[in-house]
Parts: sequence; structure tokens; C-alpha cells
Amino acid sequence: MNMKKCPRCASQFTCREDRIDLCQCSRIYLEPKAKDYIRDNFNNCLCPDCLKEISLNFSGFGVKPKYKAAKKL
Repeated sequence: MNMKKCPRCASQFTCREDRIDLCQCSRIYLEPKAKDYIRDNFNNCLCPDCLKEISLNFSGFGVKPKYKAAKKL
């Protein structure tokens, strides 16, 4: 288990990258294009709340993110 900070909303969450089958993110359905959006805009795992929001708000034309990606330094 690993504590992470979501790069989208800055909340702390538990990540199970050691056992992906137990990770909460594996239970959230994301369309392939939504996964591409996440991969292209964030360099780390997103919290379950952000994944759910992206899943609900994603459309074929883009997403309506509540928070923008953190700026890279």
C-alpha cells in the first residue's frame, strides 16, 4: 500500500499499485479515450473521486475537468 497525492485535486489517497486487483481504481470504468486523457495530462495515479468525475463527465469531444492539471515545473 502506498499513500499518494492526487495530481488533479491534491487530496491524499491510498494506492494499491502493488496489488492492482485490490486497488479502488480498478473498479472504476473509464473509456479508452478517458484513459488517454489521464495518461496525457497527469504523471501519476488520480484519486478515486477524480477518476469517477472524469468517468461521468468524459465525452468523445473532451472532458469538463473541475480542476486543471498541475503545471509542470
